[in-house]
Amino acid sequence: MIGKSDRNMKYALIVPVVAFIMVIAIFPLLFSLYMMFSIWAPGTGGIKFVGLTNLKAISKDARFWHALWLSYAYVAILLTLELGLGTMIALVLQRDVKGKHFFRVSYMLPMLLSPVAVSYVFKMIFDYNRGPANHFLSWFHIPPVEWLSGRTSALLSLIIVDVWQWTPFMILTILAAFEALPEELFEAAVVDGGSQFTIFTRITLPLALPVIVTIVLLRTIDAFKVFDTIYILTGGGPGTATELLNFYIYLKGFRAFDLGYGTAMSWVQLILLIVMFMFFIRSMKRIGALR
Repeated sequence: MIGKSDRNMKYALIVPVVAFIMVIAIFPLLFSLYMMFSIWAPGTGGIKFVGLTNLKAISKDARFWHALWLSYAYVAILLTLELGLGTMIALVLQRDVKGKHFFRVSYMLPMLLSPVAVSYVFKMIFDYNRGPANHFLSWFHIPPVEWLSGRTSALLSLIIVDVWQWTPFMILTILAAFEALPEELFEAAVVDGGSQFTIFTRITLPLALPVIVTIVLLRTIDAFKVFDTIYILTGGGPGTATELLNFYIYLKGFRAFDLGYGTAMSWVQLILLIVMFMFFIRSMKRIGALR
């Protein structure tokens, strides 16, 4: 029999955990949901409920829709490059190539670095006058590129930085998925005369697809949260050429101190991402990639 004191001790141990979750997670979430329908600029007299005013303003905000479209384009290009490079390099490292263990370790190094430190290093690399990037191009008589001040090249610079730092994540996870597959299947395929391309498309890729879908979802979430790289390298410029939605939310919420509008944009972004993920997962289930 459990005594009354034991039951009280059980609740005494649970209550602090529940209170911590309420304070740290649930309360900010509910408060931000209330802020979505409010106006709050510090120093103006507190929070004022305005209903759907913020959402109506977002629907007419061309800068918001530009930032949203740019964010989706940025993430789509990133995922295509990182997934393609990660898969090809993982296939190479899966073979018995000389020094593959060294490359496996060295590919992890970019992931271990702080994005802030990486951004400052690339800011020096992309410097128009003294950067190594333009110095390297001069060897081939290519004119210098305005890496961080051109409308197209600035976005390209952000993509290069992200691909350099996070492609190793794709390499290691895809490589782990490939090496976890049973070798008997590949041996049987070789005996049956299957080519390397056939083995990859008919055996390796379908079996590893659930893992690949999972890491694509993880990288998508992480890519949409990019902020520090933009803040350090371009500041959203030139103009709004690299002003992704996350950075625009920061500008409205913490530069213009329109916290209600910034919170509303954050919720719109969250809802759109949830809808996109639901559609993506449903599509993967239809083709058998997920159960």
